[in-house]
Amino acid sequence: MSIMRQNVLEVLLKSTVLPFRWLKSSFRCFYCYDVFQEPKDLKAHQIIHTSDDDKVKAMKNYWETTVYVDISNLACKLCSTSMTDFYKLIDHLMEVHNIQFNKDIGICMSPFRLNHISVQCVQCDRECRTFGHLLVHTNKEHKGCSLVLCEVCGQHFKNNQHLRYHINQEHTNSSVLCPLCGEEILTANRMRTHMQNVHNKRYKCGMCPELFDTHYKRSRHVMMVHKAREEVKCQHCPKTFVFRSTMMRHVRETHLQERNAICGICGWRAFGAGRLQRHMMKHSNERNFKCPSCDKAFKTKKTMKQHYTNIHEKAPRVHDLMPGISVDALVPNSI
Repeated sequence: MSIMRQNVLEVLLKSTVLPFRWLKSSFRCFYCYDVFQEPKDLKAHQIIHTSDDDKVKAMKNYWETTVYVDISNLACKLCSTSMTDFYKLIDHLMEVHNIQFNKDIGICMSPFRLNHISVQCVQCDRECRTFGHLLVHTNKEHKGCSLVLCEVCGQHFKNNQHLRYHINQEHTNSSVLCPLCGEEILTANRMRTHMQNVHNKRYKCGMCPELFDTHYKRSRHVMMVHKAREEVKCQHCPKTFVFRSTMMRHVRETHLQERNAICGICGWRAFGAGRLQRHMMKHSNERNFKCPSCDKAFKTKKTMKQHYTNIHEKAPRVHDLMPGISVDALVPNSI
């Protein structure tokens, strides 16, 4: 990971590439995690993160294997040469300016063009309305477009450096046992796939072997256990958060008492569409939350839990069979 971080940092410091994050359906600032729906808003915001210190700090705390970068305005900062090809920029920085860049582990960055109202594939120039659609397109259409072929498994790669990295990761590692189910997995990369598909553990910590089922849980783990990122503190109370956007939502809801979502039936007010959606269940006849100990069903999870506590806790059927299992573990959060 240290070589990967240094590779990316060299490019961030010496070119105009714009790094970004993507989570679910939103762009996120690479440096402060603020959320944006449109590329133009992301670009306008990241002007405030131009210092080298911001880049060094962000890469020091980065634990993914790849960084998404926007190359719609690509140029070398050292000589002001403009370019359109990201890979030629890397060669230019190495050959003309002698930057330290280790190609043996691959480029470590995935280039995209974030235009004003669309996003563009760098390999075929196809435009997509959302970045999510572009990711689907690139994974489906360009995964095997290269002539560089792995003779062991038949996968295609963009260049020989990517091929060597793939062989080291996939075909030279000894088999490992899954710590959750004991199944023997051939390689570490296939272990990650196994964890995702079988155990819903999609997010791996870059500093230890721990895996998590949500991005947030991994980020909190990195913050609390490894101290690799700073806590975001609320200025109005002792609470701390992983992301600045989460802290700002807390301030607006708890301290500013914003109520921007209104029920059209009874006039009840809430902060955010999620709270309002849960409230609307009270006006519906649907009962989607079934008690794990009897056949009764309820409109909300809260009322189901109250029923379970009042009726079944004194003579628990589930706990006798599965000690230590809470009612939360038996009932889905949503339908």
